[in-house]
Amino acid sequence: MTRYQFITQLIMSIAISYHFIVAEYETAIGYLDVKTAAGGVSFYVQRNTTYSSTGTVIPYQVERLNNGGAMNLTTGVFTAPVNGRYYFSFNALTLTYRAENYVLLRVNGAQIGMSWAPSEKYNMPMVATLNLKKGDTVDLYLGRGSIDDNGNHFTHFSGFLIDDDLAL
Repeated sequence: MTRYQFITQLIMSIAISYHFIVAEYETAIGYLDVKTAAGGVSFYVQRNTTYSSTGTVIPYQVERLNNGGAMNLTTGVFTAPVNGRYYFSFNALTLTYRAENYVLLRVNGAQIGMSWAPSEKYNMPMVATLNLKKGDTVDLYLGRGSIDDNGNHFTHFSGFLIDDDLAL
């Protein structure tokens, strides 16, 4: 083998290795880009006035964060923009004296959780981690009682996409 043939073969070998590495790298980057882009889903909304319309979804008045635009402030409904695992957190302070209060966590209108308090000035916290499909809705429904707020933002609802799942 001449020196010229050796260098030519070495260059071809390097070129083939380079193309293989680039192809694998581009596949990984494409996967990571999909995961990263979907990770921009998060929201944090609050109320600043009392709410006592039992039998309705709790709407919100203050939007602190709404990355991805999935939370509708006025309807109080979150709509999953992608398949994945989501985390949600809610808290409210009860107002109704000597009466039970409860808020339902619902997915697509079906109850999956509840926070209950026996009377006035109790916290009603709730957290959930849920597998949702694109288009699924999540809301909080005031079943009974009323929730207090006087501008101190006792009532707040937040959530974010933990991880998207293209296979859900």
